[in-house]
Amino acid sequence: MNKIEIYTTKLCPFCIKAKKLLSSLNLEYIEHNVEDSFDEMCARLGEQFGKTISTVPQIIINEQYVGGYSDLEALYKSGELKNYLQK
Repeated sequence: MNKIEIYTTKLCPFCIKAKKLLSSLNLEYIEHNVEDSFDEMCARLGEQFGKTISTVPQIIINEQYVGGYSDLEALYKSGELKNYLQK
């Protein structure tokens, strides 16, 4: 089973697009709404993955950092998303 986590805010259009893409691929995900903890999320994920985090969504698949919606979409379109998913 894949563990997909997505950090979002309620009205973010890219968060909505990312969730729609994951759902269209029949991939279940855990959504973390970070409207009240955005700065903490940025600091924690930044430290965990060695990245500068300043936007949502932030997507992690099976403990691998993906990035935001554009990164997820690029992985999907290139066929590389399968490398992040468990068989």
